[in-house]
Amino acid sequence: MRAAAASLWLLLALPVAAADAPPLWRLDPLASQAQFRVHLRLAIPAEGRFKRIKGEIRPLPDQKLSVRVQLDARELVMGGPAWIQKVTHSPAFLDSAAHPEIRFQSLPFSSQVLVSGGDIAGTLTLRELSKPVTFRVLPTQCRQPGIACPISASGTLNRHDFGMHAYRWSLRDEVVVGFQLKFADDH
Repeated sequence: MRAAAASLWLLLALPVAAADAPPLWRLDPLASQAQFRVHLRLAIPAEGRFKRIKGEIRPLPDQKLSVRVQLDARELVMGGPAWIQKVTHSPAFLDSAAHPEIRFQSLPFSSQVLVSGGDIAGTLTLRELSKPVTFRVLPTQCRQPGIACPISASGTLNRHDFGMHAYRWSLRDEVVVGFQLKFADDH
C-alpha cells in the first residue's frame, strides 16, 4: 500500500513536459552522497566519498523521467591508508587532475522505479570515455522518496572500460559507484 501511495504521489507531481522543461527536482548537493569503492586484492578497505554531487531529475512525456548526475573526481576523498588516495587520483587510474568531470545521463525510465526499485540504464562518462552503465535502485520505505528518505542506487563497472588499466597487482577490475539522493528544498 505504501508503494502504491508513493507512486501515486510521484505520478501526480509529474507534469507532461517538453524536452526543454525545467528540472522537476534538483539534487541537494550536501544532503546527497556518492560513494566510490575499489576492490583491493588485500583485505584493506578502499572506499571513498565525493564531497558534493550535482544533478537533477527531469520529467519526460508518458510519465517517464530522466536523471543527470555530475561529480568532480578531484573531490573524491578515499578512506584508509594515504597511498589509496594517491593511487585513486593518479594519472594511471582516475586521472582526476586531467579528467575532473564524471557524468551519468540516464535513458528514460518509469517514475515507479524511484518507489519500488529497479534498473536505470544510461551513459557514464569517466576519463572522457562514455560507456553504458546500469544502476540498481533499491525500493524505498517512505511516501516521498528523495524528500522524506534518500533514493539509494548502485552500479558496478569494469575499470578497464574507462581506460584504468594500471595497478593489476593490487586492484581488481570491478569498481562500485553508489548514490543516496535527496532533493533540494526548491523542488
